[in-house]
Amino acid sequence: MSCDGADGSGSSSSVAPSSSSSSDGGSAPVGAGAGQGPAGSAGSGAGGAPAAVGSGGDEGGGPPAHVPGEPISIPAQAWSRGITEGVYEDGAPIGGFGAGTITWRFDGGFYKGRLDIGSSDLTVDANAGFFMYQKAGGGAADTRRLDKGGIGQGQATYFSLFPRSWVDYHGAAFPCKVKVEQYSPIIPGDTKKTSYPVGVYRWEITNPTGAPCDVAVMLTWKNDHGGSGATVQTAGDDVGLVLARGGGEASSEDQGEFTLASRNAPGVVVSYQSADSVAALQGELASDGVLANTTGAHALGAIAFKATVEAGGRAIVPIVLAWDIPITQAGSRDKWYRAYTRHFGRSGNASWAIAAEALAHHEPWLWAIQDWQASVLESARYPEWLKGALFNELYYYAIAGTYWEAGAASGQPDDPDEDMFTSLESYIYPFYGTSDVRFYGSWALFSLWPDIDKQEVRQFCDSVTTTRSDRPRALGTTAHDFGDTESVFRTWNAYTYRDSTRWKDLNSKLVLMVYRDWALTGKTDAAFLDYCWPAVKMAMEKVKSQDGDGDGLPESNGIDQTYDDMDLHGNTAYCGSLFLAASEAAQEMATARGDAALASTYKAWLDLGKGGFEAKLWTGEYYKIDTGSSNTSRIMSDQLAGQWYARALGLPPIVDANRAASAFTAIYENNFKRFDGGTRGVVNVMTAGGSVDPTSNQTRECWVGTSWGVVAGMIQEGLATEAGEIGESLVNTIWNTDALWFRTPEAWESDGRTRAEYYMRATTLWAAKHAYDITP
Repeated sequence: MSCDGADGSGSSSSVAPSSSSSSDGGSAPVGAGAGQGPAGSAGSGAGGAPAAVGSGGDEGGGPPAHVPGEPISIPAQAWSRGITEGVYEDGAPIGGFGAGTITWRFDGGFYKGRLDIGSSDLTVDANAGFFMYQKAGGGAADTRRLDKGGIGQGQATYFSLFPRSWVDYHGAAFPCKVKVEQYSPIIPGDTKKTSYPVGVYRWEITNPTGAPCDVAVMLTWKNDHGGSGATVQTAGDDVGLVLARGGGEASSEDQGEFTLASRNAPGVVVSYQSADSVAALQGELASDGVLANTTGAHALGAIAFKATVEAGGRAIVPIVLAWDIPITQAGSRDKWYRAYTRHFGRSGNASWAIAAEALAHHEPWLWAIQDWQASVLESARYPEWLKGALFNELYYYAIAGTYWEAGAASGQPDDPDEDMFTSLESYIYPFYGTSDVRFYGSWALFSLWPDIDKQEVRQFCDSVTTTRSDRPRALGTTAHDFGDTESVFRTWNAYTYRDSTRWKDLNSKLVLMVYRDWALTGKTDAAFLDYCWPAVKMAMEKVKSQDGDGDGLPESNGIDQTYDDMDLHGNTAYCGSLFLAASEAAQEMATARGDAALASTYKAWLDLGKGGFEAKLWTGEYYKIDTGSSNTSRIMSDQLAGQWYARALGLPPIVDANRAASAFTAIYENNFKRFDGGTRGVVNVMTAGGSVDPTSNQTRECWVGTSWGVVAGMIQEGLATEAGEIGESLVNTIWNTDALWFRTPEAWESDGRTRAEYYMRATTLWAAKHAYDITP
């Protein structure tokens, strides 16, 4: 059968002999699938919208047809580990953006602490877990908890390709073989479903034995958000155990409810039970694979299904975990409704409605995810080392303390229709938005959910100039952040380690993000450009005012850019290249708005700056780190950030192509090859003599996100082979040798020390994908 849409019918539980969708709620993603080649080439995005740079697929033929009850298939590019193998055991999370998140670790434990937005609580909850009962033929029944203690070595393997993950229970301990696929409806361009507080666990049981086999799976859970008892809900074959709370409409962040749900079908029986302990629930399951179908005044409960699978047969049964915790709070201050409440209300009593929608539509959601991922996984455009990491690094938006609000819940000033969005820089640097970092780390958000990214860019424009009463007073310059975990959306610049109002990179970066979000979505969003234009003009004036000697480039006076422990003086390749690219972007936007005089001004600034950049910074091989420090000949890996961005946005290059290739080659040969033998990304700064610059911790670090910017820049300059070596070394370090999966840091040093795990900038690898998309 065919599927007409992402919310079409056709989801089912099934027991059988062995033997595409469209999104809603947002504009088409820009670069979700395989690219079409150079900027401006034809293609179509999701939902039939005109394609911008890099959207659409290049393999032809359209997505495959899907039918309900398809077997679970794990792509070869999925990252994997044995259940008992990890020195670090985190896994892929469930939960929509801003909904809070739950993580089923690959060793079988559950984290629930990050349901509290901004929390870094990674305590394993003993009340949460999956259990399995098996009875094959005339053999004895076996019941075990599905964690590493209950499973044992060599019995199961974990896989991840976010938002999907899997466990394959393949060992001899399981006579019937079982797989489970976990996912939430994180779907490019679909801003509605991407907000949902729900996870789906799609279980597949196959029976290779010669006799019928009974298999039951149970999920236990406790409502720690005011749970006061359990009730049961049914709709047709769907059954849900609601772990409810007392009282009326939710009024605080610690009030909510959970629903555990599954679906009856021929050969499948769903049961439920509330109890005072997990041991009681496990004991009931062990008796015959069926729970007691009782409820009571317990905050703890379980849902289970039992499938009888004939010899050679197969069963697929979903279990859904949904929650409704409508309010989040910034420390002890402002309360906000979470984005999903736009669709399910603010009561805090809608978890059954959310679970019911998931049961009805979980397969079309899965098909949408499969088709999106297949457009990359099956494309020859991208190297194999990129494909798995590209998706798995998207975990950041689920776990990174993401705020996505749908209205004030405590009376603070707010535009009730705006839905502000932001994520943490990291838990250790708990600042929201962090503009100098999101310049890199927003490429994934922009590529997949451009409407969300535009909203966050508009918020930063308000930090420069605004008359809005629901914003803090404008700064006249781009803010570093939207506040911290105690003050998000209430203040600008909770970061005070340095005075970011005098930084030389923030304003150029804002101009480039505005241009990116306007130009690469087709240059048709006049309302977006109109909103941002006053801030663009003021930001450009701010950077120009930082040119003290009239050479067309801003002057640094110490530590005054994203490298906030790196002392630079005079003209710098980093800030200078950013300003040149921003001048190009501002000129294009002025022209689009019909302001020829201002476009001419920006062109004059560009021409003057380019002359100064070449005269003062070019060494004959690369661009100097700066002109005023004690060692100006040092080689900075990020020296051509502006060149990378200009080419990525379809703007003219800011430097000659031969010089750009020479500079990137110098970075490859020095900052990469001479840093741990070319195995761990690019170090920030090398001396001209070929040794790591020891003058600060940041000069001797590799930054993951800026390394991805180097990779993207090199691809765009025709150095794809060298870029691939760097990219593969980053992926190998994170997802293999250093066990940094699902906690990618800002930085590491050659001795393996890391800094600032769960860092925003790491998602810059989506800029590398964009570089492959636009490079012939």
